[in-house]
Amino acid sequence: MNEKEIRAKYVARKCENQMEFDRMMSEMNTEQEHLNHPYLDRRRQIAIQREDINVQIHALHQQDAELRKESLMVEQRVKDINRVFHDLKHELIMMNPREEFVRLTSDVQELS
Repeated sequence: MNEKEIRAKYVARKCENQMEFDRMMSEMNTEQEHLNHPYLDRRRQIAIQREDINVQIHALHQQDAELRKESLMVEQRVKDINRVFHDLKHELIMMNPREEFVRLTSDVQELS
């Protein structure tokens, strides 16, 4: 029922007595409740669906946080591995200076 139909059905007028006023008010309240009922039900359904979505969002945020934590742990493991190799390479370089190889190569070329 649209606004025009409601206004046509319930015309505001001067009542003869309190009983007539109460009857009209009761009819309007009943009609209003009847018309609002499907919308109120739908609004509750929407609220429930939104809560379900919020629960899913919360679960996704939790999963995302767990994945970020795992990613940081993987990144740290990679850094640990790289640090060991960096140290080993540095030790290898310090134990084998380039000048020695250049000198050895020169000595070998002179011998040939």
